[in-house]
Amino acid sequence: MKESTLPAREPKFSAPFFQILIKVEVFFQDDCYAGHLWDVSRSGACIRSFQQVPMGSPAQIRFHDPSDAEIVEAKGELIWINQLRGAHYSGLRFEEGFDISQTFLRLLVKTDPS
Repeated sequence: MKESTLPAREPKFSAPFFQILIKVEVFFQDDCYAGHLWDVSRSGACIRSFQQVPMGSPAQIRFHDPSDAEIVEAKGELIWINQLRGAHYSGLRFEEGFDISQTFLRLLVKTDPS
């Protein structure tokens, strides 16, 4: 009898995903708010924290590279906030001129092939 070369019919599972925690500090007026990066794009980011970050601008943001001591700084405006299950999510729009492609954050952004 000839052995089949077809894959076995069994349940398939995706590879497990993991989360990289990127520390973020938001400096607004005289206060510092700590959290973690939730998502990022070329124009802005969402920060998850357990302390509400106030709306407004200008805000100074520091992103800490988890693999080394690099710190990336950006300026921006906090444009929305939301609370879910005890965590605060803050939407930040970067000021023009912040080039994410020159930072370690570029590794988190899916590039547009067009």
